[in-house]
Amino acid sequence: MGAAGHVDELRQPRIKLTVKGNRKAISIKPVIDTGFDGYLSLPVAIAISLGLELNGQVSVEFADGSKKRELTFLGTVIWQDREYDIDIFLTESEDALIGSSLLQGLKLIIGYANHFVTIEPDIVTKRGKSKKRKSKK
Repeated sequence: MGAAGHVDELRQPRIKLTVKGNRKAISIKPVIDTGFDGYLSLPVAIAISLGLELNGQVSVEFADGSKKRELTFLGTVIWQDREYDIDIFLTESEDALIGSSLLQGLKLIIGYANHFVTIEPDIVTKRGKSKKRKSKK
């Protein structure tokens, strides 16, 4: 089970997902932001239209090192054919962002030259310990 997306004209990787609140559900194409360790960040206007429920407050650190308290809202995403209840941050930006928490356990492949994005399960093979070989003298 995987997902396909695209790299837009600004070289931003995007993938389609559905977000649900208390009022409705919508499909969006957020930017994949591996520097954001949350699940999802939505523009305020989208969050209001969805009817997201206030869930709490957390301390966050931004890329410039500044810290502040942010409100989180409870919403649901349909992702990889499953529904997940997640904390959603709000942003004044026009772009929604997928963070690395939503990518946990997945492999992200971005093809900038051909404008494609692929997300698929990250299959980790367990390997036994290798034995050291004795060198012949």
